[in-house]
Amino acid sequence: MRKHWTIVTGLLVIGSVWLTACSDGKSGQSSVDSDKPAEQAKSYANEPAELVIYGAPGDPPEVWNERFGDQLQKKFPNYKFTYIQRSGTNTIENMIASGAQVDLIYDSVGNAVNSVVATGSQLDLSELVKKHNVDMSRFEPATVEAVKQFGGLYGFPVHSGGLVLYYNKAIFDKFGVGYPKDGMTWDEAIELGNKLTRNDNGTQYIGLGQSYIHVLSMNAYSLPFVDKATEKAAINSDKYKKIVDTLIMAPAKAIGYKEQIATLKRLFNNNDFMKERNIAMYVMNFGLQGQKDFESLDWDMAALPVFKDNPGMGTQPYPNFLFISNASKYKDQAMEVLKYVTSDETQLALSKKGYIPVLKNESIKNAFAQDSNVKNKNVVKAVFTNKFASPIARTKYDGKLNSPLQTNLIKAILGEIDLNTALRQTEEEVNKAIEAEKKK
Repeated sequence: MRKHWTIVTGLLVIGSVWLTACSDGKSGQSSVDSDKPAEQAKSYANEPAELVIYGAPGDPPEVWNERFGDQLQKKFPNYKFTYIQRSGTNTIENMIASGAQVDLIYDSVGNAVNSVVATGSQLDLSELVKKHNVDMSRFEPATVEAVKQFGGLYGFPVHSGGLVLYYNKAIFDKFGVGYPKDGMTWDEAIELGNKLTRNDNGTQYIGLGQSYIHVLSMNAYSLPFVDKATEKAAINSDKYKKIVDTLIMAPAKAIGYKEQIATLKRLFNNNDFMKERNIAMYVMNFGLQGQKDFESLDWDMAALPVFKDNPGMGTQPYPNFLFISNASKYKDQAMEVLKYVTSDETQLALSKKGYIPVLKNESIKNAFAQDSNVKNKNVVKAVFTNKFASPIARTKYDGKLNSPLQTNLIKAILGEIDLNTALRQTEEEVNKAIEAEKKK
């Protein structure tokens, strides 16, 4: 069989490629549940076409092929696929400006507002869903809600993500402290962290650290960074203050914590946990374990701690999607591809590899990571113990918070300003940045 995958990594090649989209139909299709069989939707599997997929996260071809590409080629032998990796000037904006056609955009919930909505590439799939008899009730509701918050059903979630509590077993063993458990509250996690925030022979250990942007933007109360309606910062409120006070300020009260922040002149990041290895527990998006530095780390994970007044509610989902571009000439074929990558067959294969599935099917969840190098870790309970919180409505201005929020939180941790002032100053700085961006 002739292999049709084409990998494009530069815009010079794009100009000579007519970018379009395609698909198949039968086994990737999900019929609407009813007492009698739904009418068979027309299959577009055997209509030759070209399908160009833009990889907005910048994943290299081998990663895309391992996830989807190889399976898609087997499923759709009549399609010619072209995968375009984001790199350098090879951006979706430049592609659209050059007149190159894109059929499918692969991107995360955190960036799709920029790659899809801001470029005007969105297409509401509601009519195609009806036409193809797709049963959307099969999906985890929060993952579908995550795409709809962009303004419509512009794509399908294909694998998900979410916050978990990683921990370095060696630090717990060193100090004779029991490991974290699934189902902890934040108060319990903070108390546990306090036992491990200590200085030992000149090394300052931190009991509980976090990627501050992730824990705040994926909070269990579904509070946004920026209000989508007003396009103004939304973090200077009593509710947000409670979240920040618990997740950021409370752990920092342990002796030695703020001194470490003063030394670093920043909040904690992935490298502190993975490379420096002086953080006992670290909250971050599932998938961090794929980094090379984890290979020699004695680690495991637990479910994200919960707020006492919001029991059982964990992280917001952080799915990746496949979006169909409104410029595609092969929308029906592209929908066939979406159906296939969200079929039970494909989702089971992804789940076994350690990609969080987007379907409610319990057998698919229970197969999670069975064929991965983390199958002996506590991944199933860490990922699926809690319910997903409703996803926030993301805006193209969310990133404006990153720098001022970190700066002001550091000042609050060090006692230079109080938390109310930190949030107010952040709000003011972000609103100014948003207004400046609008005037460009």
